[in-house]
Amino acid sequence: MNDNRLPEAIIGRLSRVRTLESQLVDRLEELRTDTAIDRALGENFMRLLSRAASHRLALGEFAGLRGAELNRPEATGVHRDGEPTLSALLEDIIAAAASLVAAYGALYASARLLYENKVSNLADAHGADWALELAALNDLVPPIVHGELLSSGLTCRCICPTCGIGACGCTRNSIDTIRGYWGQPGLEPSEGLELRVPPRPGSQLADAGLERGDRIVAVDGVLVHTNADIQRALRGHPIGELMTMQFVRAGVPEEIRVARVSDLPS
Repeated sequence: MNDNRLPEAIIGRLSRVRTLESQLVDRLEELRTDTAIDRALGENFMRLLSRAASHRLALGEFAGLRGAELNRPEATGVHRDGEPTLSALLEDIIAAAASLVAAYGALYASARLLYENKVSNLADAHGADWALELAALNDLVPPIVHGELLSSGLTCRCICPTCGIGACGCTRNSIDTIRGYWGQPGLEPSEGLELRVPPRPGSQLADAGLERGDRIVAVDGVLVHTNADIQRALRGHPIGELMTMQFVRAGVPEEIRVARVSDLPS
């Protein structure tokens, strides 16, 4: 077996983004050659075209190095009985919401130019609503993808201390990263670290009965607010050493004993 081989779910999603990059290249080619486009806009579209084309090439080259071919229009390995997955449906909803923001922006600009104040106010309110909802929609992507992979028998492979005990820090990190794509701040530190997905099956937190929505609030009595806080607290113990972890469920504090079991290579 080739250990360098990409998981089927990753090959499918790589194929998906490469297909979208290709569609964008085609659309930008049409816009670039449109006679109604002035020079400045044409140069801007050329910049975008170059970016999309370079992305498409990089995706193909990367997959080739891992022995994969990106010729699948949809993600594979995560479908439910031939029906679209939740992540595929969510992708469509996010695309529609983003299109609405752009469309309301165009409506607002038209109404302002033609001095239709009531229309511009309406467009402003509706566009702002959907821009706000986009943040919430994007926050759903990592937990839904996590669930789809889990239903296919795939679990988080990260071996950092937090993921090692079953509290998937990768999901929270993914939410923060996607927020960054849209120029939005990451999740705010709060009173404890909320589990945004169920603990990994077979992990210490899963065996202790923790659930999605529980909040880890302290390790050995020291308050934690972020994933980095928990990592630091866990790394304060040698691998295998037990510690006390406090968590809150529905406002009720509880505690369990866990051991640091793994870490990333130093």
